[in-house]
Amino acid sequence: MRLILEGFPDILDATGSDVSTAVLRMWKPKGPTIIIIEDDDGNYAQAAGTDDRYVIESRTVFGEGFQHFRLCQPITGPDAADVVYHRQNCSKHPPRECPITVRKSEVFDLSTVDLVMQAYVSTGERAASLQWRDVTQDHLEKAARRLGDDDIAPINPGRR
Repeated sequence: MRLILEGFPDILDATGSDVSTAVLRMWKPKGPTIIIIEDDDGNYAQAAGTDDRYVIESRTVFGEGFQHFRLCQPITGPDAADVVYHRQNCSKHPPRECPITVRKSEVFDLSTVDLVMQAYVSTGERAASLQWRDVTQDHLEKAARRLGDDDIAPINPGRR
């Protein structure tokens, strides 16, 4: 597994200790805002955010297709829109203020980031004990808008 931490060299064959160090760096006020653990096939788990507010996602790749999941949790009250900020090189926002629009149920603290990343680096899979929401369609729609291509559609695992 390769550990990718914003602003640091990639670590090939990352260990749980490497992940712990990376997650601790994210705690710093000017620390990294994105962590990714990726295998050679393009499958990954990632987290992005600042100020102990993170969104955690995982992608499973198969052939030309993929499924994309976002970690979620039960909440009391409406699952209103929420925003998590990260550092993104864009011309619209100051550093560390690029927004990711999510649901309230999809915002987690850094200890959850560590839990998910530790599970992923050790197993190569998202933690089955946690609740994941399939957001594949959202990613396909964003790609179609960005590329201006109405032909982008889901590819289901095991189907041609």
